[in-house]
Amino acid sequence: GLGFVHLGFLAAGLAIAVPIVIHLLFRQKTRTLAIGSVRFLHQVVKEHRRRRRVRQWILLALRMLAVLLLALLFARPFRDESFRRGLEQETVLLVDRSASMSARDGGGKTAFELALTAARDELKRLDENAVVHMALCDAAGIEELASDKLGQATTSEAATDYQLALGWGADVLAASSRSSKRIVLISDFQRSGLRRSKLPAIPADVEVALADVGESLARNVAIESAEPGRAEIRTDAPGLVRVIVRNHGALTARQVKVRCELEGPDGRLEASRDVDLPGQAPVVIDLPLEIKTDGLYRGFVETAFDDALALDNRRWVAFEARHPDRVLLVDGDEGRSIFSSETYFLETALRLRTDEAGGQLRSFETERIVWEKGKGFPRLDGYRAVVLANVRRLSDDDGRRMEEYLNGGGRLLIFAGDQVTRQSLAPLASHNLLPGRLAAEPIDGRLRVDAWEAKHPALACFADPQQGDLRTLHFNRVLPLEPTAGTATILLQAGDRIIAAERHVGKGKCIYFGSTADRDWNDLPRTRMYVPLMRQILAYLTDQLAERPAVTNRLITKAGDKTGIAASEDGDGTLIVTNLDPRESALERVGPEELQEALGVAAKSAEDEARQAALALAIPPDALRSDELWTAVVWLLLIVLAAELLLAGRVHA
Repeated sequence: GLGFVHLGFLAAGLAIAVPIVIHLLFRQKTRTLAIGSVRFLHQVVKEHRRRRRVRQWILLALRMLAVLLLALLFARPFRDESFRRGLEQETVLLVDRSASMSARDGGGKTAFELALTAARDELKRLDENAVVHMALCDAAGIEELASDKLGQATTSEAATDYQLALGWGADVLAASSRSSKRIVLISDFQRSGLRRSKLPAIPADVEVALADVGESLARNVAIESAEPGRAEIRTDAPGLVRVIVRNHGALTARQVKVRCELEGPDGRLEASRDVDLPGQAPVVIDLPLEIKTDGLYRGFVETAFDDALALDNRRWVAFEARHPDRVLLVDGDEGRSIFSSETYFLETALRLRTDEAGGQLRSFETERIVWEKGKGFPRLDGYRAVVLANVRRLSDDDGRRMEEYLNGGGRLLIFAGDQVTRQSLAPLASHNLLPGRLAAEPIDGRLRVDAWEAKHPALACFADPQQGDLRTLHFNRVLPLEPTAGTATILLQAGDRIIAAERHVGKGKCIYFGSTADRDWNDLPRTRMYVPLMRQILAYLTDQLAERPAVTNRLITKAGDKTGIAASEDGDGTLIVTNLDPRESALERVGPEELQEALGVAAKSAEDEARQAALALAIPPDALRSDELWTAVVWLLLIVLAAELLLAGRVHA
């Protein structure tokens, strides 16, 4: 098509009326006279008049054409090939819909609303023949969107990920055969999206345009983490939820109320606390809760602080509260003091309390009794495991009761010692509770563990030497088991001597350890291996290692995910807790120039920008068109004027 830089100058084409008026006013007029002597010339004069009239009309047309060409020259025509440019253009329009895009500016508009407006403006600027791929992007994925569905787009609760968005755009354009390729990213340019992963390399023939619709937020308080700090139900310590609240603003936030609300077997539980939050820093808060009943507790922690981003003011939390596993320690040798008893080191190891990682780590509640012949066992139905440490003698009734306990799902751990013999454990052996036949006599000498069952749950963690090397275990005396063919599992060996083995009895388990629980026959309590080894064995016996966590915590990772608590799709009664990525709450932003530099896109220098600005002031932008037709119009005008001059001389002559 044909376009004009100054379309208004075409109105000057009305000046073609001037040659017409002049032609009509000054045309020659003749009178008719009858002269008989020149009648023979009549025919010649008539023919001459006809030719002259034709020349005059041609002259008029040339003059009118000259006026039109002059008006056309001032209108500055050019070839409008925008339709061809559209046929060579392909654009990927990416709109950030991450959680931070829901932040509101001073005017009450969200960054996402501004992004949609910018996307509509970009679509208006594109040629109708250009190919456009429009998509909404966040860390959960890419969702392609038709231009007529733009008004239905909403923000998500996922994090920001520039690598995923720009990588998808580059892949789309890699399959394009068009010469003009362009990626337009509309975002608030949160720095967390840049730190998430390495940005892709953008091909040299792809132009990247960045549209910033965000603004620096003055303040934002976020619940960064909420998890059970103590999920075990104990009489000496209440349960608590540990909360990390971060103030992303520069100024201190005074008396911010943090509230926790849970629902569970004990009904509704609430706890709150007012705290001062220093600028640019996190604060750890423990909210105590009176939990008394085993079961699942679910709810949230929130703050009512008024800031620009309200999405991160609430965090969901769920956990299973349980009483610790009760373990009965049967001490066969009380000793002169509690420190010299058979179970002192074992009880100390089991009573250790470490930080609970999200409420998953469980401990033991030990109860120690001194074994005296004739009294027998107390009621065993309330204990998850029973430990016999150097017990002197058992009666047949003790063997029968222990068989009932194990068949019902109980657990038994037996330690050897000076008082343990084949005869003392005969009541257990007669009921097939032991994993093997005891040796007749203890074996003295320095014995070292050189083989173990690495796939056994109790010992699997020691397959990594960083967790502890079982080859460092040494014994001065052991009462081993004799090798027998059966259902027993050998756990520890020193040469051909079986130091520890396991046997399943009904629903229960029995583990025999052929050395003492104290330092009488070994130096284990002095080593770093004692505590993890004893706790692993008891954790295995009480099924702590086999239990599936009742709660799974995760961040939003796929499109359509929403924060909250939902039942697992497996239908196993577990809960899935989904929360916002805490990095999405950070206020720090990355400039488009820095992002272009990270992408490897060549940025304009200050000198280039200054030169471009000076050129824009000196010469109008429309004076630099390369597709103007003024040269052809000038040559055509000169030809018309030359023809007019030549013809005018002939006519007047």
